[in-house]
Amino acid sequence: MILRYTLAVVLFAVIGSALIAASAGSLGEAGARGALLGAALASLGAIFGMAVLARSFERGPRQFYGAMMLGILGRMTLFCAALVYVGLRRPADYSLPAIALSLVGFFFVFQALEVGFVLKGSKGRTS
Repeated sequence: MILRYTLAVVLFAVIGSALIAASAGSLGEAGARGALLGAALASLGAIFGMAVLARSFERGPRQFYGAMMLGILGRMTLFCAALVYVGLRRPADYSLPAIALSLVGFFFVFQALEVGFVLKGSKGRTS
């Protein structure tokens, strides 16, 4: 399950990054770099979050919900740390709004994908 999910995340990230790179003229160089950074961070967060979730899938509902909360907290910590770092450091080659919008956009796409994989993996199992 985790391998298929990882491949799906990478596929969405590559397609999204290609679209970002194609629209680099309208985004500007800093905007494109920021959006690509957001896409990369959201992809890493999605893969690591699902890895934690997949480990707990067979262990019961209590561990599953704990892993789900740990995954959400870990992703939010990663995203906030990146935004705070870029916001405080203010590098000219990254756009903070582009990072934030890219993180949010990819996060919701990956969450929908994750819910689909979890529901597909839980069919036929009862707690």
